[in-house]
Amino acid sequence: MLFVLLLLLLKHERKGDGLRLIPHFFIYRSPPMATNSGHMTKLEAVNSMLWSIGESPVQSLSSGLGDAEVAEAVLDRVSRDIQLMGWHCNTLKNYEISKNAGNQFPLPEDTLKVDTVNPSSGRQLSTPRHSASIDAVMRRSADATKWLLFDRDNNSETWTTEDTLTVDLVQFQDFANLTPALQAYVWTAAAHKFQKGAMGSRALYEYTREDVDAAMTQAVQEDTDNEDINIIRQNAHVRQIAYRNNPGFNR
Repeated sequence: MLFVLLLLLLKHERKGDGLRLIPHFFIYRSPPMATNSGHMTKLEAVNSMLWSIGESPVQSLSSGLGDAEVAEAVLDRVSRDIQLMGWHCNTLKNYEISKNAGNQFPLPEDTLKVDTVNPSSGRQLSTPRHSASIDAVMRRSADATKWLLFDRDNNSETWTTEDTLTVDLVQFQDFANLTPALQAYVWTAAAHKFQKGAMGSRALYEYTREDVDAAMTQAVQEDTDNEDINIIRQNAHVRQIAYRNNPGFNR
């Protein structure tokens, strides 16, 4: 449902040696609706960001409009920052990686974060290698051609004893591949940052911050629901107590 709200903004414009206040009016409308009721496209997200500062939508991401290009850049940066936190939809749990011919553990180029883990899940047909005690860190290779796991214990990018490692891998996903709740969080957070840089209006800044908080709450709630977290199985201390008399525990 469209609604119209007339806002008066005061925008500073520097002219010569002076500083004057110029009133700016724009019509505030509901954001453009996605063509698919479930997911947004990147173009729709960019247009929603343009809408947040009163700009007209563009027909494509290659429109050449300066504000649209800035909005897309902000969207990409904010999406990467939010995805770096690690969400159910962009995290591979207990993922096994193998060495290449050069005795290195290469990582996918879209890797945002990686951690060696001790896998424990009843849904696995076989138990991957216990890697939690291995001190490894994500690092660019010496020849700068790929990302890989660096052996901090031996200060080397080549591994001599391990053939496979088990990790939790956080990967960057295109905006279109995120869940609707995470899409909403990303574009509202991006619009908040974009509006701050483009308009500098304190009133709009406070208004959009409420939208970001609401979208973040929804995304976190959805992520928690999807995780199916079990405090007994997935908390090491509780699991040790609960299964202390199980002869198969930790085998």
